[in-house]
Amino acid sequence: MPDLVRDLKDRIATLEEEVRQYREDMADVDSVLFNILSRQQLALLLAINKRPMASYSYLDHVSEDHGKYNRYEGEMHQTLRTKVAVWKLRQRLKPHGIEIKTWRGVGYYLDDENKAKLTQLMEKKDG
Repeated sequence: MPDLVRDLKDRIATLEEEVRQYREDMADVDSVLFNILSRQQLALLLAINKRPMASYSYLDHVSEDHGKYNRYEGEMHQTLRTKVAVWKLRQRLKPHGIEIKTWRGVGYYLDDENKAKLTQLMEKKDG
C-alpha cells in the first residue's frame, strides 16, 4: 500500500508540473494574437517560441490536432501542411516585425530579438 501512495504522489507531482508548463505556454485571451492568428497558427507559434529549435516532426505533431485539412494521411501531406501553415503564420507576423527563422533541414526558431517582439505582442491587449 505505501508503494501505491508514493506512486500516486509522484504522478500528481508530474501532472502538476505539466499543468504549470501548459499555463506558462498559454497566451492571454485578451491578447492581440487572438485577432491576428488562427488556432492552428497560434499553436504553431507557441510551439516554436517555447523551444530553442522546433523540429519539423515536432511541428507536424503540433499541427496534427489543429489543422484545417486533416483528411489526407501520410508523411508527405503532413509535412507540406505544416510548411504551408508556417508560411501563412510568417505572413501574419510580418507586419508586426516578427520573423520566424529556418534552420534548413532541422526546423524553425525565433531568435532573441524576435522572441522579445513576440512577448510584447502577446502582452498587448485588444481594444
